[in-house]
Amino acid sequence: MKIFEANKACKKIDGRILIKDVSLSISQGEKVAITGKNGSGKSSLLKLIGGIYTETEGQVKRAQINIGYVPEHFPENIRFKIHDYLVLMGKMSSKTDEGILKRIENYAELFAITEFLNTPIKNCSKGTKQKAGIIQGLLKKPDLLLLDEPLTGLDDNAKIELLNQLNSLHRENTIIFTAHEPLLIEGLANRVLTVEGGTVISDSTTNKKEKLRFIKAKIPTKGIITGIPCIRHEFVGEDSVEIIVSAKESDKILTLLLNQGCSIFELTERR
Repeated sequence: MKIFEANKACKKIDGRILIKDVSLSISQGEKVAITGKNGSGKSSLLKLIGGIYTETEGQVKRAQINIGYVPEHFPENIRFKIHDYLVLMGKMSSKTDEGILKRIENYAELFAITEFLNTPIKNCSKGTKQKAGIIQGLLKKPDLLLLDEPLTGLDDNAKIELLNQLNSLHRENTIIFTAHEPLLIEGLANRVLTVEGGTVISDSTTNKKEKLRFIKAKIPTKGIITGIPCIRHEFVGEDSVEIIVSAKESDKILTLLLNQGCSIFELTERR
């Protein structure tokens, strides 16, 4: 299913051209990275795809689907505490509040902001605000998730956890994000759009044949996994974890696990 189609789409604001002659289509389930230099039009293209911007010229078709949007810069002066804000956003985007409190609790733990849930957002650091913005986007359970430079302000552990969360979403979820760091591009994207001067100058499909390795290990505590640079992890019970890593990183990760008291049950290679 096509969720977005554009034919020579342009966007102008106050006479300034943000997007020029963009023609492309995006299908359900694609994971698309939008790359380019600062000021190239990455964020504008993201907003055009999501309908935040409407075209001033050309033709655009968008599917009627549930969209979650995480801006690069979180609003600075929101008076809500983080927990209250997330509850409100969760209820606004769902017909029922069933499970919202538990999901907020789980995401807060994953992104290490539990201690800040009762802190007013305006008093939080940039990184904490960014995490709150990402959580509100995930709470919506969107069909299309738009992320504008989502790694901005995040510590290394949170970057890895975000990658894990995005990789764990259903394969039919569409994710489109702007980025310049390789972590999300290499770990998530199956398509890369390069923008320059508001125009898409490159549209490539990533058919990487990078080998992956599957590790199953017994762990002393779940906290051991924090900081492990994996593509995806899943806990099995209270004392085991299954991890997918790139083959080139596997030796380093195995060493990290062993040094932290883990026992390796299984190591297999897959593509």
